[in-house]
Amino acid sequence: MPLANLRQHLLATLIPAEPSMPADLQQHAAVLVLLCDAAEPYTVLTQRSMQLPAHPGQISFPGGRIDSSDTSLEHTALRETHEEIGLPPHHVQVLGRLPTVQVASTGMVITPVIAHCAKVPHLAMNPAEVDQLIYLPLRLALDSSQYRQDSLERNGQRRSFHYLQFREHYIWGATARILLTLAEQAQH
Repeated sequence: MPLANLRQHLLATLIPAEPSMPADLQQHAAVLVLLCDAAEPYTVLTQRSMQLPAHPGQISFPGGRIDSSDTSLEHTALRETHEEIGLPPHHVQVLGRLPTVQVASTGMVITPVIAHCAKVPHLAMNPAEVDQLIYLPLRLALDSSQYRQDSLERNGQRRSFHYLQFREHYIWGATARILLTLAEQAQH
């Protein structure tokens, strides 16, 4: 599906942006799922810095916890994205939200904010937070047949999860759930 058609489809089907904030700010985060126009449309993922205390080295969307000064979850996602990869908020059009994702191991609730970027942005990663930028082609991300299942055992419990392989990157957990939800949303 061409990116212009996908953008129009998502505008009609996404959860609209809301000004209200969750009651428990400590357990909520927002991430930015950026749909970028290019010869090969893509979304931007980050490989988290190995120096970070939480989830070092994992692949994620730019974003993070809500700050008390944030005015909306969209504001959180845009602020955090600017801090992590240098994307100015005025370079994107927010389209809406996907349903929240709860991380079982931490109890964190993540709101994916979908945004469109009409031209390829210049990005500058913050090395304190990001080790690598990953430009994931949308043709791969939106193809639900590319997602596989795996499992791991933690604290005596076996958990199944989806993952997506892109080059040497193993994209799993909340990031893969968000991508798969976006792929399913694009197909409806």
